[in-house]
Amino acid sequence: KHLAPSLRIAHMTSQERRRLNLLCLHGHGGSAAKLCGQLDSTFLRDVARQDGGPLLEVTCRCVDAPFPEPSRRSDGRQWWRYDQGGRGDRPEDWAEMEVAATRIAEELDAPAEPYDGVLGFSQGAEMVHTIAVLAHRGDPRFSGPRAPKFGVSLSGAVNPGHFEAQGAGGPPEGCVGPRAGPGSSALGWPLLFVGDFATDGWYSTTRFEETLGLYADATRVEHAQQHAVPALGDEAVAAARRFFSRFAAGTS
Repeated sequence: KHLAPSLRIAHMTSQERRRLNLLCLHGHGGSAAKLCGQLDSTFLRDVARQDGGPLLEVTCRCVDAPFPEPSRRSDGRQWWRYDQGGRGDRPEDWAEMEVAATRIAEELDAPAEPYDGVLGFSQGAEMVHTIAVLAHRGDPRFSGPRAPKFGVSLSGAVNPGHFEAQGAGGPPEGCVGPRAGPGSSALGWPLLFVGDFATDGWYSTTRFEETLGLYADATRVEHAQQHAVPALGDEAVAAARRFFSRFAAGTS
């Protein structure tokens, strides 16, 4: 487990400030330490910068995925293995998705102060969407007073395996049968969806759009930095800050 230092606005004053506590999930082959470094130097740095409004103080706690993935770096981890020898979109073993979901649920329940939201990048963002789908289904791991209030998806999409037969209750891929997944705008969990819709390189535009279509309360922020934890321009920062301000606790 890697606990990132809090990302805080420097030189706090008596001006009103808002505080958020985020659980952060790295991508496939990444690590908690790597993601927190990326967030501190790009996305959360940009969101936290002062713009004349309330100061935004964000605490980022990154955790490692349960399974090793050392093909690119010795400390690489993964939430589950992709099928087709790592080239597919679905889990090779659905049990690994369940192990990963339980690992996240345990972390959500661990701290004395509940997390406000969950942020994920790439495969970690797929786990953010997994939380939304499982909460919609009434999964007790992701409901109740300690459930996160919102999700943040950086360059990630819902995993289609949730709507298929492998423990999800739907028909196998390519077969006719009842759809087990949520319908259009069925997920009420607020979501900040950040991605390069044109040139992500891993997720298609269609997959991004289909994922967004599942949510009734989604804020869309686009960038042109491909599959990355992005730096944000002024317009994107303003949209992200408006989203976060809905959930940040005010202090003085």
